[in-house]
Amino acid sequence: MKLNDKKYLYAIGCSHMAGSEIAGPGITSSLKQNVNNAWPGQLAIDNNLNYINQSVPGGSNEYIMRTCIDFVSRWIANGNDVSELFITVGWTTNERLEFEWEGERYSWCNGTDPQFFQKEDGKPDFTNWFKFLQLYHTAYDFGLFKKITYMIALNSFLKSVNVDHVQVNNCASIPEDAWKSLDMQHLEHVFPNDIFYNKHESFIEKYNTDENKEHFTPWLHADKHIHSLYAKEIMEFIEQ
Repeated sequence: MKLNDKKYLYAIGCSHMAGSEIAGPGITSSLKQNVNNAWPGQLAIDNNLNYINQSVPGGSNEYIMRTCIDFVSRWIANGNDVSELFITVGWTTNERLEFEWEGERYSWCNGTDPQFFQKEDGKPDFTNWFKFLQLYHTAYDFGLFKKITYMIALNSFLKSVNVDHVQVNNCASIPEDAWKSLDMQHLEHVFPNDIFYNKHESFIEKYNTDENKEHFTPWLHADKHIHSLYAKEIMEFIEQ
């Protein structure tokens, strides 16, 4: 497949997909410098594609799957041509959770500071809720099992509506021994290897090495250079 035959590139993932901190340490907002220089943004710009990125820092795998299905379903319902669309999906760490409070949706992951969500009046205060999640929800093996089912389900949905796509692990790869140790060998038989780039590797784990440490922030967000290296790999995989 030739990516430049498409007209739109859609990206969904967490902070690594949103290009967090490319603009500088601590800058995680959706600035053009962040979003456009993230690896999916570089793919879109290099191939002259319209670019839509709904990635959210701290976003969970549930958020990624749900938001992608919602976007594509709306695309179809609005009468848009699915042949013009290419989807890039970047999965995240296994423990994350999306929840709703008073009509607003929030994403939690280990290390999230509840003060990040507080307004001037100190609300909402998720301090105790986050402590509970840290203690009772941080189950990485179960999270990995769920994530793999999301990968399989999203692939089935996108293929059922004829939408071309690629999936990657932005962080938290699938360990090679996990299929057997976690009794998931039956899932390996239906895993979407044809559209998944290196399931036993992740973007961050591959490049976060001693020789590249100057290209990463303390929060393990990569700079434009690292994103460009990965964009080239994904481009080769898409067009092989």
